[in-house]
Amino acid sequence: MRQLQAASLGAPRDVLAVVDADDPPLAPGEARLACHAVGLNFLDVTMCRGGYPGQPSPPFTPGVEVVGQVVETGPGAPVAVGQIVLACPAMPRGALGERVVIDAELTIPAPSGEDPVLLAALPVTYQTAWFALRRAHLATDETVLVHAGAGGLGVAATQLAGAWGARVIATAGGERKTSVCLAQGAVAAIDYQADDFVRAVAELTEGRGADVVIDPVGGDVFARSLDCLAFEGRIVSVGAAGGRPQAVEPLALTAANVTVIGLSWGSAYPYRRTAEVRAAYRELFGMLGCQVRPVIDRVIGLAEVPGALADLEARRTVGKIVVQPGGAAP
Repeated sequence: MRQLQAASLGAPRDVLAVVDADDPPLAPGEARLACHAVGLNFLDVTMCRGGYPGQPSPPFTPGVEVVGQVVETGPGAPVAVGQIVLACPAMPRGALGERVVIDAELTIPAPSGEDPVLLAALPVTYQTAWFALRRAHLATDETVLVHAGAGGLGVAATQLAGAWGARVIATAGGERKTSVCLAQGAVAAIDYQADDFVRAVAELTEGRGADVVIDPVGGDVFARSLDCLAFEGRIVSVGAAGGRPQAVEPLALTAANVTVIGLSWGSAYPYRRTAEVRAAYRELFGMLGCQVRPVIDRVIGLAEVPGALADLEARRTVGKIVVQPGGAAP
């Protein structure tokens, strides 16, 4: 089969190549999927560069969310050949290939008739946004500040927070991206390239601040976001696309009466909170096409992935990039 492999660590353009590989054998409880649609994420870039928690050693195949059809099962696998499922493969056997082996116990049956491209946008970004907002105990009529609001996670957080009755302020870089934020339901979109988002949030909230901040950026954005929080505000750190955040002084949090929450959905929730993850999927499927409307930047083939990850790293994308490793699903 054809699959992408990183033979070493570095920039995706430098280390990823399409290769011919043998299908690995199936262990008990495993299933082989024909990959119909694979979502790209910033963590694929991080993995190629060697900075992902639990980093696999080369060679490995990235791609952590897939919609595919079961084509073979190992002994005791709780899925049937022909079934369409969503899955999050375990490294180093990622989904950016024509086929992938997964733990069948962790698959989610896909709703009938839905576009695999849209479904492939749900696992990482929408599940992360879902649990970030739930762990922040978001309440109706609260204000949420969503950083990187035009990215896949930002779009998901904006849509879900709006569906749950919150008021969303988003940040993004440039007029094109702030327009995307507003189209997803944000009441205001701050162009961080032109405006100081701390000052803008204070003005938009009449000095009160945001009750919840969703931060996939990290770096100095995380530290400055602490200044955006309302009394008893909560900031959820879900990534560090902009660099490692600086250390936080616990007594500063105490004095400000604010809470910092860390969340890494893919590294723990599918395995440790399986029932809650399945319940979230059921609700997301019911919202799909209404409150949940994934924004797809483009649909590409395997050979285009290195360039697409370079665009993702350089923040040139909007929403999700989805890969069809074997072409469009039948």
